[in-house]
Amino acid sequence: MLIESMGDRMKDILVFLSDQHSYAQQGYAGDNLVRTPNLDRIAAEGTAMENNYTAYPLCVPARMAMLTGQQASNCGVMSNFAALDSNRATFAHCLNIAGYETVLCGRMHFVGGDQRHGFSSRIAGEMTPIYANRPKAIAQERGAHDRTPQGGPSCLSAIGGGNSPTLEFDRYVVDHALKYLAEDHEKPQLLFVGTYGPHHPYVAPKELYEYYRDKVNVPEESFDYPEHPALKGRILRDTDPEVVRAVRAAYYGMVEFEDQQIGKVYDAFQAYLERTGHEGVFVYVSDHGDHIGTRGYYGKSTFYEQSAHTPMIFAGDGIACGRRIKGATSLIDLGPTLCELAGAPPMPAADGISLWGQLSKDADDGSRIVVSELGGEFSFISGTFSYGQMAKQGKYKLIHFDGFDGQDVLYDLEADPAEERNVISEHPDVAARLRNAMEETCESVDQIYRNAELLRENLPILTKCDLDVPEERWHAPECARHLPDPMVKSKRYAH
Repeated sequence: MLIESMGDRMKDILVFLSDQHSYAQQGYAGDNLVRTPNLDRIAAEGTAMENNYTAYPLCVPARMAMLTGQQASNCGVMSNFAALDSNRATFAHCLNIAGYETVLCGRMHFVGGDQRHGFSSRIAGEMTPIYANRPKAIAQERGAHDRTPQGGPSCLSAIGGGNSPTLEFDRYVVDHALKYLAEDHEKPQLLFVGTYGPHHPYVAPKELYEYYRDKVNVPEESFDYPEHPALKGRILRDTDPEVVRAVRAAYYGMVEFEDQQIGKVYDAFQAYLERTGHEGVFVYVSDHGDHIGTRGYYGKSTFYEQSAHTPMIFAGDGIACGRRIKGATSLIDLGPTLCELAGAPPMPAADGISLWGQLSKDADDGSRIVVSELGGEFSFISGTFSYGQMAKQGKYKLIHFDGFDGQDVLYDLEADPAEERNVISEHPDVAARLRNAMEETCESVDQIYRNAELLRENLPILTKCDLDVPEERWHAPECARHLPDPMVKSKRYAH
């Protein structure tokens, strides 16, 4: 129910969303190599979700699911080419009508003509084109990195230390966020800061790349993991130890760089609250993770932990310091949580739940099952479609792909954190319970296939439309267009 009178001022909210940051690459999460002092500090001053999972390990579906609080199949976005229906309410809409000024700063990866979806204003532009239909413009603007930010195989063709469009874009976004927070604002604020890092290209500032180059661990395993047939040949893969070392050094450097940017925004937000006398809540999340060579994989688009397990931290007024919530949570819980803490109307048909009760009280739902999906993008890469689901409860994770009967995988993550051993034959009751949760949570498989086919039929028309608004688009400066130095190239994916 919409609050009629604000009474005391509602809490200001700042959400910082990075791209492709795995949960494991954080100091407070147990990584003794990567330096994340700011995330460690925020986690110490707030509450961290230890078992948070993406709704979909791919950028656009994950983000649209987050905005609507719905599973990707339920909100209708299951591809990086799919646009969210403008008639679907997001948490930005809900907070807007509750009296908030809803401000987007930087990246959200909206597709199509609607580049707001409830945000009242945008103070920093977007890096990603509306549709992937501007290769010449991108190539001219990004120079040596013309394809690397798009996620193709060439993301392994320029690995190292230097500058990149990703790093420059994130500096630009953070600069605009700091300027905004240096001003006073009459309305309660929802400031959403979206950066591109640590998404590839795998290029870190030179000093950070060199710092990690000799320290990063190169896996000794043979990479001969059991590979689910639904993934075979569809995920970027290179087992060259030199490539693994270079990618991890660059990724760790990008994570540390991102941590620096998070720290700047967090400190500016605290200064804003202290200066204005307002209460506030800071949130850090990422849309999905990155394999960085685990199993020989790179990028995302799997249900393995490195791709699906993501950070989520809340810090601020009413939130306990140094607390860890072990129960399963999801990226789609963000919207319902923000709506409850803001006193905004609830999100229609949300699949996620509000975590505010767990954040504001000593509660932890260890029995909860969260479900992630994966599907439509494969149809554009390989010409085939294989819809997959993951269900996580406690220490167990079930992975299922439609059309691969008898090949479900169940992992006991406590006993087997590397996800090497399928224990489904030992725990059929657990598998049945998680499979039922999958069926109850998401859209019917038949409808998902119909939606995928409809998207394929529409894309040849949509991608011929140039809907870009130049003044709302970020443009890479000359300093970001050069190859990194030093650099490693994958022989397998060289230009």
